[in-house]
Amino acid sequence: MSSDQKSLRLDEKMKAEDMLYSDLFHSRDRNIMYYALGIAIVIHVVILLINFPQMKRALRPQKAENVIVVKKYVPPPPKVERKQIVKKKLTKKVPIPDPTPDEPEPIREPEPEIQPEPLPPDVEFLIGVPEPPPPQGPLLAGVGNVTNPVLIPETKLEPEYPELARVARLEGNVILQAIIHSDGAVGNIEVLRTNRPNMGFEDAAIEAVLQWRYKPALQNGKPVEVYFTVFVDFKLH
Repeated sequence: MSSDQKSLRLDEKMKAEDMLYSDLFHSRDRNIMYYALGIAIVIHVVILLINFPQMKRALRPQKAENVIVVKKYVPPPPKVERKQIVKKKLTKKVPIPDPTPDEPEPIREPEPEIQPEPLPPDVEFLIGVPEPPPPQGPLLAGVGNVTNPVLIPETKLEPEYPELARVARLEGNVILQAIIHSDGAVGNIEVLRTNRPNMGFEDAAIEAVLQWRYKPALQNGKPVEVYFTVFVDFKLH
């Protein structure tokens, strides 16, 4: 075999190999492209499956919620009955003519006045303001127009000094509230205050004051019974 034939066969082999390699490379690129296209389609399908329901829900119109409207009940206004006002026609009184103008009018005697019955002769007439009714219960001496009762000195009995206070060499005083009756007698005594309680001063003072006599208090010149405050002092001699 000549060298030319060898070089020709070598060229043919090289071309055949080029064509084989080109087919192999092109087929591999085509497969990669198919794989890439398939993967892209799968990715898009997944994205659509994930996002499309949300878009569908967003585009779906929301149903209007049931809204309950509460209105305040307003009663209808009361029916006002309209009264028909009937206007009375004004009428004038027409004097009736005297059928007998020539005859004299009859004389009418005036009716007698009713005279009051005469009062009996023993009735007394009171002129001026009547006196008020007598007061009920004791009054307060020295208040208003009530005077104070005045102690009659001859009736003032000195109280007996309590033995317990004498031994303890204690002096004391007692304030009493008594009722001076309208005859000057003393009654209903109550102890208001003492500076030495439970030493016997209270009982000794009450026993002595019950024997005192007063000129009664006066109201409008009349004796009345009053509440009166009495002070009793106990002094050691």
